[in-house]
Amino acid sequence: MADTFQYKSKDGKLIDFDVSRTSCERYGFFAGSRVMTPRGAGTVIGVFENNLWFHIEGDEGASFWDNGKDYESLVFKLSVQLIDDEPVGPTENRYRVKRITYLKRDVSIILQNENGPCPLISIANVLLLSQKIYLDPDIQFITIKKLGDLIMKHAKSLYKDNQDVLDILEDYNKNVLPSLEKGLIVNIYFDSIQGFEKTEPCQIFDYLNIKLVHGWIVDPNQKEVKQLIGNLNYNDLVPKIVTFEQSFPNAKPELQQKMNDFANSNQLTDYGLSLIQENLKEDELCVFFRNNHFATMTKHDGYLHILVSDVGYERENNIIWDRIMSKEGESIFLSGDFRSRKDEQIIEVVNTLKLFGFKDNEVDEAKSYIQTIDKMDVDLVDEATKYLQSRGYTL
Repeated sequence: MADTFQYKSKDGKLIDFDVSRTSCERYGFFAGSRVMTPRGAGTVIGVFENNLWFHIEGDEGASFWDNGKDYESLVFKLSVQLIDDEPVGPTENRYRVKRITYLKRDVSIILQNENGPCPLISIANVLLLSQKIYLDPDIQFITIKKLGDLIMKHAKSLYKDNQDVLDILEDYNKNVLPSLEKGLIVNIYFDSIQGFEKTEPCQIFDYLNIKLVHGWIVDPNQKEVKQLIGNLNYNDLVPKIVTFEQSFPNAKPELQQKMNDFANSNQLTDYGLSLIQENLKEDELCVFFRNNHFATMTKHDGYLHILVSDVGYERENNIIWDRIMSKEGESIFLSGDFRSRKDEQIIEVVNTLKLFGFKDNEVDEAKSYIQTIDKMDVDLVDEATKYLQSRGYTL
C-alpha cells in the first residue's frame, strides 16, 4: 500500500495524499521538498488524483496546477525549482532532515529541534544509519507522524509471522506512540547499563531490537554505596536519600555525602561509561539516555560517539559525531567518517602534495611533520611544502 499523508486542501478538505517516491517520481519533486513556484515559495505535499499538490506560503492549504501534469510541465512551463529553506506553517511537529556520509554511505538523519521528541528521533536515527528505514535524498523535513509511521512499519515487518506481536504493535501504534511525541519518562536501575523499568512506552526499544543504555552505574569499588543502593531504582532511591538517616539507620554518616555525590553525578559515572564501552560492539548503534535526553550512540575505533543531531549544526557538514573523552564533557567533533577537522585537512594536504609531484616517502614525511602542528590558523599545505624544501626535496 502506498504511503499516505493526510493534509488539508486550500478549500479546507482533508485529503489523503500519496507521498511515495513511486507516485512523486514522474513530477521530479518529492513530498516535503521546498520549492519556488509561480506564486512564491511552497512545500510539496504529495499526489492526489494525478496532480502534484503544493502548499504555497500564505494559503490555507494545498493546491495544484492544471497544467503541471509532469516534470517537464512543472519545470519548463511553470519554472518550479527546488530551494533550501525552512518549511512553512507550524514547525513544532516537523523536523529537518540532513544528508551525511556514514561509513562511506550517504544516509539521512533527523535533526533535533529544541524540546523535540528525542526518543523517536534517536530511534529513527539508529534505523536510518543502519539502513532499516529510508528517506528520499530530496526530503528536507519530515513530520513526526510520518516518522512514527516509518518506525512502526519497520517494527511490524520484524514480526510479520507473529500475529500476537502484530496485535500488540497495532495497539501500541494507536495508544502509545502518540505519547512518545512529547518524550519518554524512564525509571533507571543502577546495576546495569540496560537497567530500565519495562514500562509499556519503554518497550518500543525491545520491539525494535535497539539497545537503550545509560551510564549511571555504581562503581563496585564503592562497596558500601553499592550495598546501600542494591536493587533500588531511581524512583525508590531519591526519597531515601532525602530521608537518609531514617532510611539507612545503620549507615555510617560519611556515606550520606557519597550517596549525594552519586545522585548528583549528572547521571553518568566513569565506571558506567567504561561499561558501555566494553559492552558495545564495534560500530554497533544504540540509544543513550542521560539527563532526560535520548541520543543516538555508536562505538567506533574503540571510542564512544554521540550523533550530533542538534538543528544548530545543520550546515556543519564536518560535524556529525561527538567523541566522548570523559564524563566531565571533554569531547571532539568528528565528520561522518569519524575524522577530525585536522584529519580532513591532512588528507587534503597529502592529495595536494601528490598532485605537486612529491614522492610517496616524501609525502609521508611531510604528513608526520604537519601532524605535530597544533595551530589551527596556519596553511598546512604551505607548511608541508616549506618543510619538504627545507629537507632538500625538490620537484
